[in-house]
Amino acid sequence: MSKESGSSPELKGLRKVIDETDAEIVRLIARRLETVGLIVKEKAGRPHQIRDPERERQVLGRVESLAQSLGVSGPLARKIFSELITHSLAREAAALSGADPAVREVTIAYHGTPYTFNHLAAQKYVSGLGLSGHFAGSGSIHEAIEQLAAGTADLALLPIENTAAGSINEVYDILRERDFHIVGEETFKVDHCLAAAGAVPVGALTGVLSHPLALEQCSTFLDALPRARRIPSVDSAEALKTVAASKDPTQAAIGSAEAAETFGLTILRRGIGNHEEILMRYVALARAPETFDARIACKTSLILSTRHEQGALLRCLQILSEHGLSLTKLESRPRPNRPWEYMFFIDFEGNVADPKVNAALDELRAQSLFLKTLGCYPAKATPVDAAAPVLVTDPVLAAAPAKAIPAPAARKSKHYKLADRATRSEDTIVRVGNLLIGGAGFTVMAGPCSVESAEQINQTAASVRASGAHILRGGVFKPRTSPYAFQGLGYEGLDLLAAAGKAAGMPVITEVMSPDQVRPVAHKADILQIGARNMQNFPLLNEVGKVDRPVLLKRGLSSTIEEWLAAAEYILAQGNGQVILCERGIRTFESATRNTLDLSAVVVLRERTHLPVVVDPSHGTGNRAYVTPMAWAARACGAHGLLIEVHPEPEKALSDGEQSLTPTEFAGLMDGLSRWRA
Repeated sequence: MSKESGSSPELKGLRKVIDETDAEIVRLIARRLETVGLIVKEKAGRPHQIRDPERERQVLGRVESLAQSLGVSGPLARKIFSELITHSLAREAAALSGADPAVREVTIAYHGTPYTFNHLAAQKYVSGLGLSGHFAGSGSIHEAIEQLAAGTADLALLPIENTAAGSINEVYDILRERDFHIVGEETFKVDHCLAAAGAVPVGALTGVLSHPLALEQCSTFLDALPRARRIPSVDSAEALKTVAASKDPTQAAIGSAEAAETFGLTILRRGIGNHEEILMRYVALARAPETFDARIACKTSLILSTRHEQGALLRCLQILSEHGLSLTKLESRPRPNRPWEYMFFIDFEGNVADPKVNAALDELRAQSLFLKTLGCYPAKATPVDAAAPVLVTDPVLAAAPAKAIPAPAARKSKHYKLADRATRSEDTIVRVGNLLIGGAGFTVMAGPCSVESAEQINQTAASVRASGAHILRGGVFKPRTSPYAFQGLGYEGLDLLAAAGKAAGMPVITEVMSPDQVRPVAHKADILQIGARNMQNFPLLNEVGKVDRPVLLKRGLSSTIEEWLAAAEYILAQGNGQVILCERGIRTFESATRNTLDLSAVVVLRERTHLPVVVDPSHGTGNRAYVTPMAWAARACGAHGLLIEVHPEPEKALSDGEQSLTPTEFAGLMDGLSRWRA
C-alpha cells in the first residue's frame, strides 16, 4: 500500500490544497512572463536599456518586505524573485536579439550525462531563451566542442569558472586556440546532495561515489565519515545511478537532487559542499558571433597580450575606465611555449553595439600586442548592485608608473589607422622568445630559401647560429612561378625546421600561403611569414590576425607603401599587433637585379608607422654578390633587421641558389655588422 493511499482524508485534502496552490503559482508565473512580453513590445521603439537596476532593487525590496509581513522568509522570497527577474531579462534579451523566430529548438552539447549539473545548467540556459532543446551529452569537454565544430550541435555550454574550484583551464585553452564565439552565459547553483538507496544513518555508510571534483568540494563533510571510502566516478549522475542499481544501503553518492529523485534514491543530506554557496559560471559557444540590441546589457570578453613596456597593463585598464566600462574579470594565464610571458582574459560590461565600446576596443588594439574578442553576450553573472567601476585596486598595479602617451597627430591615411604613427608615437617592439625586434635592436634572420632535408637545415642552422644570426628561416610551403619547380616539403619540412631551430637554440620563421595552414604552422613556428605574392590575400591576412604569433609581412611585387600598410591593417584590425614589415624589392623596368630594393621605403615607414621594418636583400637583388653591401645599406638607413638566405651549397639549392650566401660569406657579413657603429 502506498503512503498516499494510507493517508487520512484531512491530509489528502491539505495536499490537494497545496497542489492547487502550486498550480496557481505556475499560472501566475506564466502571467508575469506574458506581461514581460508585452513590456518588450512596448520598449521595442524606445532607446532605453531593457535592464533597470534601480527598478530591480525596488521589486526585490518590496517582495522581501511583503514576505516578512506575511511570516514568510524574506531571503527566500528575494531568491525566488531574483531568479524570476533573471529569467525575464533573458526572455527580453532573446526577443530583442533579432534571432530567427522560426527557430524554436536548438541542439546544445555539454560534458556529462543527463541530470548532471552541466545538463541542468544547459536546460536552464535554453529555457531562459524561451526555446526547447535537444541536449547532447558527451564524455569530455573536447568531445562537446567537436560536436559544435562538426555542426551536429548549435551551441556548446561549457563551465568556465567555479566559485569554489576556480577557473576551468581547458575551456580557456579552447577559447584561445579555437575560432568559437561566446554568445551567452549562465550561472548555476551547485547543491551537492548525499543520496542512498534508503533512509540510512550517514554514519553507517562505507562508500561515497561521485565525480572527483564533487568529492573534493564536499571534503569537509566526508572527513566526518571516517568509515566511508571515497570512490571516484565518471560523473555525479553515473554515481547516483550505480548506487541505485546496487541497492546497497551502505553506499551513497553525491549529485543533484534531480538525479537522486529520478533514480529513486533517498536524499540523506542537502548542501554538503565545503562552501555555503557554490556557483558555476558557464559560457555558451557558437560557430559564429551574435549581435545584440544596444539596449541589452551585455558583457564583452577578450584575450589581451600587452606590449613589453612598463605600465602596459595599467594603460589598457585605464582605457576601459576612461570609456566608463566596468571590469568584471581579469585573469592572467601563461602564453603557450613562451616561458614567463602572460596573456590576460578580460570581461567588462559593455555591448559592442555601443560606439564607446568600439572606440575602447580600437584603443586597446593600438596599445596591445594581441587582442582577440571572444564574444559579446547578454550579462547574467553580474551582481545587480554592482558598484561603480574601480578598475585598479591591486596596490602593485596602482603603484606602477604609466608612461605618458603623447597626443597623436592627425591621421594621414584613410586606409589604415592602427598602423599609423599618428595612432601610436612609440615604436612597437615585437618579442620572439628572448629577442626584441624593433626599437634600438637589430635582428638577423637567416637560413635557406627552402628546407630540403634534415642534414641541410641542421647544417645551416648550426652555421648561421655560430655566425651570430638570431632567427632561423626556412620555407616549407613555396609559392613558385613555375608549377614544375620545387614546392617545398610541407608539414614534413616544418617538423625538420622546428627540430633544427630547437637544436640550435633559435626561434624559426616560415611562410604560410593559405588560411588553413595558419594554425597548424603556428603551433611549431615562432613567426609566420606572408610572402610578397600574398600581401593582399585578405582571407590569409585575417586569419594570421587571429593567432597569437608575430607576422612578417613582405611588400607586394608592385605595391605602394600605402597599400602595404593597408595590408598590415588587416592583421592589426583582427587583434594581432605583432606585425613586422619586410622590404624585399619591387618590380620596376630595371633588369640588372631581380628586383629594385627600395631602401627609401625604410625611411618613409619609420616616419609613417610604429611597426618594425626589416629588409630582405636576397630577394631584393637576386644576386649573392650584392647581398652584403645592400645589407649594410639597410642597416645604415634605419632598418630594424635583415632577412638573409644562406645555403651550405648554393649551387645545389632547389630554390634561389643564385641569391643565397654560403656559410663563409654569411660569416663575413655578420662580422662586418658586429663592428658596425651606427
